[in-house]
Amino acid sequence: MTVQTHSHVPHDLCMAARQGLLPALGSGWLAGFGNMLAKELGEWFRTRRWLSQFLIWTTIINGFIAFLLFGLPALASIMPETQSAQEDLFAGFPPEIGAVMMYFSIVVMTGTMGVIVLAQDEVIQEKQSGTAAWILSKPAARLAFILTKLLSNTIGMLVFIVVLPGLVTLGEIFLATHQVVPLVPFLAGIGVILLTLFFYLSLTILGGVLFDSRGPVLGIVFGVMFGCSILKNFFLQISYVLPTSMEGVALSVVLGMPLPAMLVSQVISTAVLSILFVLVALWRFQHIEL
Repeated sequence: MTVQTHSHVPHDLCMAARQGLLPALGSGWLAGFGNMLAKELGEWFRTRRWLSQFLIWTTIINGFIAFLLFGLPALASIMPETQSAQEDLFAGFPPEIGAVMMYFSIVVMTGTMGVIVLAQDEVIQEKQSGTAAWILSKPAARLAFILTKLLSNTIGMLVFIVVLPGLVTLGEIFLATHQVVPLVPFLAGIGVILLTLFFYLSLTILGGVLFDSRGPVLGIVFGVMFGCSILKNFFLQISYVLPTSMEGVALSVVLGMPLPAMLVSQVISTAVLSILFVLVALWRFQHIEL
C-alpha cells in the first residue's frame, strides 16, 4: 500500500508514518493520558533539567544543612562566642534531630516557592502558545491534560526537592553525629512535606486554568503562602484550615509525638483543599475555550 494508491490518507498521517510515529487512538476521559504523561515526565528526566534541578536543590537545602552541622562547630572552635548559635537554631534539640527539623523547614519554605515558580507556566504557557489547543485537537482528553501536569510535577518535586535532598541530609547527619535517623518515620515526615507542596502545586495549576496571565496566579498563590505565615500570628484559627505548620507536623511524626487537634485538622484540611483545587481545575478546564 502506498500513498499514491490511497490518496485519501491524510497528509499529517503520512508524515508521521515516515518519521516512525504512530497516532494515539483512544476515547474517554483519559484519552491520551499515557502519551502526555510520557511527554511531561520526559521534560523532567530526559533533558538536562534533572541535573539542574538536582544541583539547585541539593545546593540550597544540603548546603545550609552542611553549614549548620559542620560550619558552625568549626566556627565555634575559632570563635567560642558563636557556640550557642547551633543550639539556638536547633531549638535545643540534639544535632541529629535539629538537622531534620531544619531540613523540613527549609524544604517547606524554599520548596514551596520553587513549586510555584516551576508550575506557573504549566497551563498558561500552553494556552498562550496554542499548544494546548493543538494537543486537544487530537484524541486527547482535557482531564488527562491537567492530570498529567499534576502527576509529572508531583513526581518531579518528590524526587528532586524532597527525596534526594532528604537522603543527602541523612548522610550529612550520620557523618556529623554518627547517629542514624530512623528511615520509616523520616519517610512519613517526607509524606507530610509532600502534601504541603502538592497543596501549592494544585493551587498553582488551578490558577493557570482560571487565568490567562502569570500575574494573578503568582499574586494569589504567593499571597496564600506568605499570608499563612503572617496571619497565623494574629489568627490562630487559620492553622486549623491552612498549611501553616506542616514542618512541625513532619517533625512530630519523626519523633513519634502525638499531634494536637489543630495539627490533625491542618493535615486533613490541606489534603481536602488540595483535592478540591484539582477537582475545580478539572471541571473548569472542561468548559474553557482554548
